[in-house]
Amino acid sequence: MKKILIILWIFIFSCNVFACEFNNGKEYTIKHKIISNIPDIIEFFSFFCPYCYEFEKTHNTRYLIKKNIKKNMNIQKYHVNFLGGKLSSILTKSWIIAQQMGIEEKIILPIFQGIQDTHTINNIDSIKKIFKKEAGTSEHQFNSFWNSLTLKILLQKQEKDIQKSNLDHIPTMLINGKYVIDYSNIEEIFKYHFSKKYIKLIQFLINKK
Repeated sequence: MKKILIILWIFIFSCNVFACEFNNGKEYTIKHKIISNIPDIIEFFSFFCPYCYEFEKTHNTRYLIKKNIKKNMNIQKYHVNFLGGKLSSILTKSWIIAQQMGIEEKIILPIFQGIQDTHTINNIDSIKKIFKKEAGTSEHQFNSFWNSLTLKILLQKQEKDIQKSNLDHIPTMLINGKYVIDYSNIEEIFKYHFSKKYIKLIQFLINKK
């Protein structure tokens, strides 16, 4: 009986420590109004955002989430259009195509590099070259997706979700339509053991009511 009580006490204590580990206004903020009918987790980024590029190179957050978050969660990474002018909307469509083809991992850093380092991406043809070089995607495959009804529907859904989210900066994550993670804050706070703390924060917010 005594052993059972000790184990129970340890469990309760560990849960309390976990619950108190993160604080509203520090590691995350809460939206005043819950946003409905959107994915459970949304990452917002832009290929024109220098901080998004640095964050992707340093932490590879998509891999961390894919490896550590429950498989039944609806997780999306949205490319926003409020940076980069006309090319941004082309990149948004191209990113959706990459997601549908399952080649995001292969093309994300090359596109970042082409936009921010080498400045070799300036139109749709240069994007197609990246898809072909890095993922073996033919121009015919790319064009088929580009002109598809599926792309149109997914793009409309994404635009509605972004509009409802009322973003004011990136990179940002929105969880359960309520909790906002500002990457610029947590990178400094989680300076040491970033990956472990980042995943624990997401798991904490997923389960938070």
